[in-house]
Amino acid sequence: MGCAGAKKSTPKPLPPLQPTAGTIVGSALSFDFRALGTVASDGVTLPLLSPNGSHIAVQTGAAPDLPTALARPGQRTPLASRIAMYRLEARGIVRLGETDGGLVLGRSADNRGFLVESVRPDGARWIGKVDWSTRETEWLVQDGRVNAFASLGGDGTLTYSSREIRERYFDLVVRKDGQTRRLAGDGTRSYLMACMNADGSRVFAVSLRDGILELASADPTSDESLRQSVVRAFVTDRGNDELALFMTSAQGVRDGIDGRDWILFHRSMNSLARWNDVDGLRVVPGGVMAWARVDGAREAVLVGGKVRVRSTATDAPNGGLDPGTVVIEQLGVPRALGTIEEQPAIIIFAPEANSVRVLMVRILAK
Repeated sequence: MGCAGAKKSTPKPLPPLQPTAGTIVGSALSFDFRALGTVASDGVTLPLLSPNGSHIAVQTGAAPDLPTALARPGQRTPLASRIAMYRLEARGIVRLGETDGGLVLGRSADNRGFLVESVRPDGARWIGKVDWSTRETEWLVQDGRVNAFASLGGDGTLTYSSREIRERYFDLVVRKDGQTRRLAGDGTRSYLMACMNADGSRVFAVSLRDGILELASADPTSDESLRQSVVRAFVTDRGNDELALFMTSAQGVRDGIDGRDWILFHRSMNSLARWNDVDGLRVVPGGVMAWARVDGAREAVLVGGKVRVRSTATDAPNGGLDPGTVVIEQLGVPRALGTIEEQPAIIIFAPEANSVRVLMVRILAK
């Protein structure tokens, strides 16, 4: 698919944000803020960030309606929606262009490109990948089925949900090295929002059957291993596909996987929770709404409408959970970034009305 309007635009300056004084594990922190700019959005979808932190993709225009976002039988081509691409630089955000209308922004990206989905005139749905450099789309899955909720593993594994156009239930599909493995829903169960764990040894998905929502994990080596190894953990008997989307969207795929854990929002806990098939379900302490790893000892969290950096240790000097240092006193979604100029860093997406402010923050110990 071609690309329209590839002109560069001057980044919009942001008002200065100052860190709030605080302590973390007994050491004062300061922050190097770089307000990169503001990008237009559909007001619903969070941007996708490449693993190396160099690019973002943002859904703009009118957000896809709920049946389209959930690949339901009533889905339709979102003609008023486009996807804009940007390169992140120290001086600000450089606009690279945007796709033609009608695409749904996918769930993950790698350093070469990002996933998109396209509703076809016959009711099928394709999965593609848009190259950051050329802005051209390579169609990865283009058959006569409804293929949705795709994600990329760190080793290039593609996972997605797939159903016949006239069916309601989704199979789980895992594609790697030219081989396709499938865990069938058998006409009674749907597998949604799948992703791989960090080392590719397990595939995670939300399992739905007769309103019962479970977290599922399985060995993706073969069709047989998917069937025989699947482990499920009960979440609620009042589940649906909308809840599955809600649970998985805030963290996304990139920051929703941490080692062997899958991190999702758990509504009854009103917090993020970690899950794997060995250790079970564990709440992320402190009522955390969004999370990103800073380094081996610290994490960035959204708590109480503020973004904080805190210790990952559970034995803070004050005898309880380390409250951390406030980074910004406003709603923001932190994303892991690794090291920038020899200091750990994060990206913060701060949603506003039909736009997202983008800040890069380097964490400096005094």
